[in-house]
Amino acid sequence: MEAATILFVGRIQATQPALNALQKRYHVLLAASGKRALALSQEQPPQVVILDAVSMRTPGDRICQELRDGLKNVPIIHIHPGPKEAAQSRADVLLIAPLSARKLLSAVSRLLQAQDDELVNCGPFAVNPARRVLIVDGQETQLTPKQAMLVEIFFRHPGQTLERKLLMEKVWNTDYLGDTRTLDVHIRWLRKVIETDPSNPRYLLTVRGVGYRLDMNEDGVPDVEVPMPMNA
Repeated sequence: MEAATILFVGRIQATQPALNALQKRYHVLLAASGKRALALSQEQPPQVVILDAVSMRTPGDRICQELRDGLKNVPIIHIHPGPKEAAQSRADVLLIAPLSARKLLSAVSRLLQAQDDELVNCGPFAVNPARRVLIVDGQETQLTPKQAMLVEIFFRHPGQTLERKLLMEKVWNTDYLGDTRTLDVHIRWLRKVIETDPSNPRYLLTVRGVGYRLDMNEDGVPDVEVPMPMNA
């Protein structure tokens, strides 16, 4: 698995122990100022930003504001000189110095895990594509890679008729329809997990001669059937 990209903003000489620990686990970009950090992020988008304001001999609240404005969806860890009550930081995580490299690594790990834990919700169901977990009525079911891909496609296109050819192409990377038994097996498996009565499905419906549709309407029948285009 490719290492996550971390953007570290601070004076390198003053942060060597923490920096060494980060570089053993992650791909670390170095920036000595907020302006340089924003420029670097355009070249290589980071997954987490660490602002070590202590090494820059400043509270760093203004720099953190600039980073937040420029990197709206990227989580920021702000290492602040304190006191905590005086901080005007807009960071996702505020760490007061002094702190250990272990504590910093733990904060980074939690933020990355939160990104991996992103759920795709669909009616009463949810799927975590990164962890390959399907959640039904609070119960988690571990998925194979193909199962996870199939579930995610349905959850991202509720109410749309998905052609068998499209599903074979997206999940199994083939447009061959001479044998779609693998797809049928996966559909039966999914119905067993999400349906109260798999033999009389309410949610995952067959559209004869076309494919399948995940229907979230209360009565299980949509007003209009619109096939999903192959390039969707």
